[in-house]
Amino acid sequence: MKTKTLILSLMFAGSLAFAQTKSIHFETTPFADIKLKAKKENKLIFIDAFTSWCGPCKWMAKNVFTNDTVADYFNAQFINAQFDMEKGEGKEIAKLYEVSCFPNLLFIDGDGKLVHRGAGASDAKTFIQLAKDAFNPEKRFSKFAEEYESKKTDPAFLASYIAAVSKTCLFFEDAVQDYFKTQKDENLSNRANWNMIRDYTSNYTSSEFIYLLNNTATFNKAYTADSVRSKIVEVFLNGGYSIIYSKESKSSDYKRYIDEIKKINFAAQDEVVFKLDMAYSKVNEDWKKYVQLLVDKGDKYFHTADELNNISWEIYEQSNDKGALQKAESWMQKAVKDLPNWYCYDTYAAILFKLNKKSEAKAAASKAIELAKLSGIAEDEYKETIVLLEKIEKLK
Repeated sequence: MKTKTLILSLMFAGSLAFAQTKSIHFETTPFADIKLKAKKENKLIFIDAFTSWCGPCKWMAKNVFTNDTVADYFNAQFINAQFDMEKGEGKEIAKLYEVSCFPNLLFIDGDGKLVHRGAGASDAKTFIQLAKDAFNPEKRFSKFAEEYESKKTDPAFLASYIAAVSKTCLFFEDAVQDYFKTQKDENLSNRANWNMIRDYTSNYTSSEFIYLLNNTATFNKAYTADSVRSKIVEVFLNGGYSIIYSKESKSSDYKRYIDEIKKINFAAQDEVVFKLDMAYSKVNEDWKKYVQLLVDKGDKYFHTADELNNISWEIYEQSNDKGALQKAESWMQKAVKDLPNWYCYDTYAAILFKLNKKSEAKAAASKAIELAKLSGIAEDEYKETIVLLEKIEKLK
């Protein structure tokens, strides 16, 4: 698919201005030996919990672990280790420390007790700050975890706890519900509670979300209509996606969910149902319905060049319908104008190829290759475009 990940390697480029000639030194011995070494040297253990298929893990390994400042700090302060969470000891470590996303960044003492943790790719500065927090008793994740039961009625503590847990991929919905139990309905639209709803509410049946739905005008006036609408859409979409992508779910579960949200009066209902039907059709490989949904409502809900590129490529891959391909052609005409890069031109060329428009397809494919070369992209990245151009040349 032509959703080019442009690029994760550029996401944090601004923070990687240091020379990169060093690297974090990772131990290669068993976990038990690493703990012994940490005890002997009175250091914490840093574990990079990764998987072989994880893109952000690879990005961190290439761009952050090799940063001189990062390497100097981690090599001096920690005993460092890496474990693939799907192989060998990594499987047990994943269970022991509840690793559910990658990369997971664990800070553990010599006894194997979790002290601090984080998750996801970050720039060098943020990564070092995460490590420094492992030495701060007030910021350690373990502090919040240990105090939760005794402070679960303290809204200030719960807000800090939820913020800490949200950065780890661990479940925090119960804590969110504990927080809102401490709040009165008439206060739910104040800034602190709106921030909590906006950032952490995910259950469409929760009392605070129902309050948001019933008082949308109040929230729109206090904040922005776009932010309120985005939150409502996010919650309903996530509820549907959890059903669509669950291996245990049945088609009746999805139908029941759609029927439920259609009974709820909210402004973005059509968008939510459309996007969920798209996801459901895709998962079930009902490409005829999927493409028809795009043709019918793509203009309404997809506007950026990247969005138009993505849906046009899927039409190219899944449909031979001339009307659908012509719709994709019109989208790509806009996309290459707004974002004239190699992968948009590549998708444009592919659509034109299927429409048997030889001269236009050839021009678009040639432009894609030209832009790829100018961007310094390795030929292996655009070799499919070269193959496409060869196919275009053979058109009658």
